[in-house]
Parts: sequence; structure tokens; C-alpha cells
Amino acid sequence: METNFKNWSENPLSRITLGILVVLILLLGLSLPSFYREYIKQDAVYIGGKKYDLRDVKDTSPIAFSKFQTEYKNLIKNTLGEFAQDKLFELVAKEKNIQPSEVVTQGFVAHEPTDDEIEEVYNNNKAQLGGMSLQQARDKIVGFLKSQQEQEHSRNVYREIVTKYPVEFAIKEPEVIRVSIETKNNPNIGSESAKITIVEFSDFECPFCKRSQDVNRKLREKYKDQIRWVFRDFPLPFHPDAMYAHIAANCSIKEGKYWEVFNQLFENSGNLSKSNVDAIVAKAGVNGSTYNSCVNDPNVKAEIEADIKDGQKVGVSGTPAFFINGIFVSGALPFENFDEIIQNELKN
Repeated sequence: METNFKNWSENPLSRITLGILVVLILLLGLSLPSFYREYIKQDAVYIGGKKYDLRDVKDTSPIAFSKFQTEYKNLIKNTLGEFAQDKLFELVAKEKNIQPSEVVTQGFVAHEPTDDEIEEVYNNNKAQLGGMSLQQARDKIVGFLKSQQEQEHSRNVYREIVTKYPVEFAIKEPEVIRVSIETKNNPNIGSESAKITIVEFSDFECPFCKRSQDVNRKLREKYKDQIRWVFRDFPLPFHPDAMYAHIAANCSIKEGKYWEVFNQLFENSGNLSKSNVDAIVAKAGVNGSTYNSCVNDPNVKAEIEADIKDGQKVGVSGTPAFFINGIFVSGALPFENFDEIIQNELKN
């Protein structure tokens, strides 16, 4: 034994092996605490003594997990963005020998809005002003317009700063979660062979859904036959006129008037009384007797309710909700949010 040990200790390879083992032991000792924190002590909920964590959420409710990932990423980006802005203001303040709080405000004076500007805001926002006269609302409108000037000035200052001191986020992209969504022969635009299928669950009476239609049109204009767009009904229970509007739209399909009625229903999203919906359908040229028979057909409402159930099964709880090749996108988000996902899908 002594001889073997002596030979081993004099062997350079053996000494290297010992060194590697020591390093591995040290690394293992350092990594175990982080491993323990990450995988053993992670956030969890105990139900009846049984532990559940985010992996269980992902398995049983992929939409909830996807929302969590998106919100978490946005929280990180917003937090780092605020930190970056403070640091940038500190750099500029040091250069100019001023306080960071003066970086944006220094030298800025908002100009007095013109009468035409004030009147335009008043006319565009009468409903939100609670019946106030132009004179009564004047000071409020002036404050609003000056605030807009300040915000625009702040954005311009920030653009100049990041030109000199570029800001780049290095944030880990969340795992792509896909959900299987059936189209079930619902109204659609685009080729069935398109690489991208977007399924939209929406509500004609929902203001956010109405707002999203501009983005939806721009996406279809940009990608044309690369996108197949499928619309599925999801009238929300607290929108009293929504269900009838969706029934009316479905009753215009057979005569090829669906998308015309669709656009007009969203244009009139704030006024979808039965009489107005009927007028929209009639103006589109849908046959009156056929239409009247259709809106009273229980199968039409049943098809809409089936859409709602299908949406609920995959976690849709509000509108608008989109699935881009099964990737969930919630809400009336800017064009760029959809465009980024579509671009990545086209590359794959």
C-alpha cells in the first residue's frame, strides 16, 4: 500500500487528477446552496399538504404560465429601464453640472395652447367632460395640452441622451408556450396553407377589441397570404348587446357579407342596440327574411357559446385574446408586439 501511494503521489497525472477533484468539490460546495434555493426552496403553494409550483401551473394551465412569464419579463424590463434612465440623467447632470432632476426641465417652458387646439380637444372629448361647457373645461384642457408638451419634450430629451449613451437590454426571453387551438371553420381571411395562423377571440362591444382592429388590419396588409386570420366569438357576459351583435354577424356569413358587417359592428361598438345592429345588417344587403329566421335559430347562439367554451378551456378570460401559431397574446397591444412574434415564426 505504501509503495502504491508513493508511486501515485509521484505521478504528475495523479496530482492533476487530485487538483481537479479538489476544484470540483469546491464548486459543488458553492453551487449546492444556489441549487437548493432554485429548485428545492422555490415559490410554491401547499394544498392539503401537497406541494405545487410553477411547473405544475405550466402543465395544467399554460396560458396562466405564459401570462406570468410575459408580466415577469415586462417587470424586469421596466425596472431596468427606470434604473437606466436614472443613471443616464446622472451622467448628463454631471456633464452639465446640474441636478439630475433638471436634465429634462432645464430650459423648457410650455407654450400657451391656441384657441383652435383647445376647441379641438373639447370637441373630441365632450363625452368624457361630463357636459361641461368649453369655458368651464378650458383650464382643464389647457393643463392637459401643456402636460402633453412636457411629455413630448421629455421623450425628445431622452432620445438625444440614448443616442450618446446607447441603452441595450439583455433580458432572457421566456420559454415559448404553445396551445392547441381549433379553428372549427370559423370566419377567416387568408390561405389555409399560410405559415402563420392567428386565432382572435373578440367581442364587438369591447372597446379594447375595437382599438385592436387597426393593428390587426396593418398586420394583414403587411403579411398578406403569409397569415391566416381566424375570428372566434367571445361576447363577454357584462356587455348586454354583445351576444345579439355576434348572432347578427354570424347570420351574414351565408350571403358573403360577414366582414362588411364585422367592420361596421366594430365601428359602432359603443352603440350596438338591437335596432342599430339590424340597421347595419340591412345596409350591408343581407336578405331580411333570411336574417330574421337566422337570428332566432338556437343553433347560431349555440355555435357562439361553443366558441366561448373553447376559449375558456385554454384560459381566455378577457378580450381581445390572440393565439399566433398557438402562442398566446393578451390585449390590444401595439403592432410591434405582434410583429416580433410573427417575424420569429416565419424564421422557424
